[in-house]
Amino acid sequence: MNTTMKTVSVTGTLNIAPQAVWDVIRRCDNVDRWAPGITACRLEGPPQPGAKRVCSMGDQQLVESIETIDDASRLFQYRITEQAVMPIRNPLGTVHVAEAPQGKTHVLWMLNFEMVDEQAWPIVKDNLAQLYRAGLEGLEKYARTR
Repeated sequence: MNTTMKTVSVTGTLNIAPQAVWDVIRRCDNVDRWAPGITACRLEGPPQPGAKRVCSMGDQQLVESIETIDDASRLFQYRITEQAVMPIRNPLGTVHVAEAPQGKTHVLWMLNFEMVDEQAWPIVKDNLAQLYRAGLEGLEKYARTR
């Protein structure tokens, strides 16, 4: 089976302080409160590398392993270990939170993965980009309420 490595990345500037955004991301839980399509989310273990996060999307589940929580650089990584939603393999997600001018926050959210079905790439790319853009909007709104 021929697979190729792909990346989908979305960046955004949020009108909230970086630490408020980072505090939401680094907790690893409550993703269902800000990410569209996630109907439930639970963290198994403390919020640290090695913890398992289980997110539900209706009757589908995403199981993730927390890989990196770097407070100094505000870098968060998770590996999706189980999913049946998209024709992809070995997905590694990265969220980087950085200071932007005027007290705002710059966020980079990306997913690196292998395509299982190359013909599905345009749909996968568009769906992930839409999901991540909406996730950034939800993240900003949720971070304001905390």
